[in-house]
Formats: sequence, C-alpha cells, structure tokens
Amino acid sequence: MACVALAAALAPLPAAAQQSQSYALTTAEITDGITMGNAGDMDFGRILPTGTNVTIVMTPSAAATCAITGGLIRTGPCKAAAFVGAAFTGADVRVHRPTGDRIDLTGPGAATIRLQDFTFGSTGTTVMQGGNGPNPKFRVDALDGVYLFFVGGTLNVAGNQAVGFYNGTFDIRINFN
Repeated sequence: MACVALAAALAPLPAAAQQSQSYALTTAEITDGITMGNAGDMDFGRILPTGTNVTIVMTPSAAATCAITGGLIRTGPCKAAAFVGAAFTGADVRVHRPTGDRIDLTGPGAATIRLQDFTFGSTGTTVMQGGNGPNPKFRVDALDGVYLFFVGGTLNVAGNQAVGFYNGTFDIRINFN
C-alpha cells in the first residue's frame, strides 16, 4: 500500500482554473424625433411698381439675392426664410413644400400677391442632396445634429399692385430617416 500512496503523491495535481475579465462600454441614444423652428422670416424689401407685371426671384441662401424681371424698383433687405433644427448626425431630412407650391400674401383691401416656386438651399454641415425637386432632401453632417436650410421663391407683382404691406405664412413639413 505504501507504493500506491507514493504514486498518488507523485501524480501531478490538476492546474487551478485561471480567469480573466474585461469590460466593454455600451451606449445607446433614444431620440423623440427631429425638431425644427423658424430662424428667420422671408423679406422681399420695398417694391415700387412701374405699371408692368414683374417677378422677383429670391435665392435660398444666407446671403440671398433678389433678381428682378421687368421694370420695378426694389430696395431694402432681400432675406430668404431660414429654418433650424436638431436631428442626429447622418440624418436625411426631406422637406415638403407648401401645398400647391404657392401661397398668396394679403395686403390692403384684400389685395394679394402670389409667392410661388419655392426653392431650398443649405450651407455648411447641412448638405443638399439631389437638387430642388418636389421634396428636396438634406443630409445632416454636423456632429451635434444641428441643421439649417433656407427657402426662397418667386414673387409676382402686378403693375397696378395696391400700395401697402403684404403678409402671409407658409408651412414647411419635414420627414427624416
């Protein structure tokens, strides 16, 4: 029996189990969607009709221009409407034009001026994709998800347009991926 005990004592013992542990950081972002607000109203400035029908075409940018076709005098600001919001980096934002792509501004005595053919533009980290089609699309490249886009359009002024202030509103709807 002494031999047996000696053999058992010389047999290697099983190695103790070794263990290693590491950690990974897990993150998630839950958003309630995209936000948008008006960052600036559209302004065609002061217009003096000269007896013929004319159009004023405003570009959609931070430094908008107003091109005049026909004979009228226009002074003062030329400002495209601006919309700002928050999404997430890489979001595609699709803009829906006002119904019919036009609105009527109302002035004195119920006189109206038509604003139509809305156009859209962007700068910086809001990148326009695919041009000014029926529902233009922008990609948000800003790391903080902030985007900014501009709206221009064509104002049709009659040669005998009533003198006074003209106002109107238009709705812009957006969808995103």
